[in-house]
Amino acid sequence: MRAQGIVAAVLAAVVLACAGLTGFVAQLRRQNLRAIGEVTEVVEGARPGTVLVRTERAGYEAAWWVVDDTGAATDTADAQQIHSGPVEQGCAARACYRVRRGELRVQRSDDGGSGEYTTVWEVRGAAYDALAAAYPGLGDPAEHLASRSIVVHAVAGGHVVFVADGRDGLLYRDAADAWHRLGAPDSGEGCCFYQPVPRLSTDPAPFDPVWPAAALAGVAVLVTGLLRRPRSVSGVGTVLILTAAAGYGAALAARMPGAGMFPGPVCGAPLGLVIVAAGCALAWRLPPRLRAAS
Repeated sequence: MRAQGIVAAVLAAVVLACAGLTGFVAQLRRQNLRAIGEVTEVVEGARPGTVLVRTERAGYEAAWWVVDDTGAATDTADAQQIHSGPVEQGCAARACYRVRRGELRVQRSDDGGSGEYTTVWEVRGAAYDALAAAYPGLGDPAEHLASRSIVVHAVAGGHVVFVADGRDGLLYRDAADAWHRLGAPDSGEGCCFYQPVPRLSTDPAPFDPVWPAAALAGVAVLVTGLLRRPRSVSGVGTVLILTAAAGYGAALAARMPGAGMFPGPVCGAPLGLVIVAAGCALAWRLPPRLRAAS
């Protein structure tokens, strides 16, 4: 009976650990989204080939960041460097781009801005609504989730475009005509990185490591437990519970959000390994105790 009580206590602890990990992952994801600074302006930089990006975040002073023409955030900026205010239109040769307040949209004209503009990038409809719902405490989307200002630079091979998109961060068009939602600049070890933004519902689904991670963890624990050949119903049940818990925990670890400048896989992979190791150790240890008790 004493052994069965120990097993019950361990399994209860496993269930509580899974519940706690679920809450932690959800809280970290919400916290990461709250930590994304609102990119309110992008203006010409004092140095050639750079722009200055202004971010605002509740409870913090506004910050300025230097971003070069590759889209890399290089360092923080002194506000005294700023020589021009934000604009809603910019050109490189005859290619002109503009934004309109209240919309997450960029338009282009190829005749120097004198003729018709066509939309070259936007988020609208259900994708826009889902994006607005993803940001906690957003406020008015027309103000805080909209394109506000733009800078266009001529570079070798074409031109690049920077757009201040509010809570969705800095939008960047590279010289190959690909658009990138970079997020908001932030600082850490090695200075600067971008806080990642939520994936759009219209984006192609990325590789999801959840099911492979859950399957590998579950199989590892199940095989470990069965190698001990538990001969009681409670012993088999213990192995199955540990298998399910390990698979669930590994799935959560596979979807672990990033922490600061460290991406999710860097944080989730060690946690997943710990979960598998602990699950295998318990599966190897507990069934024989049940046999001894019976």
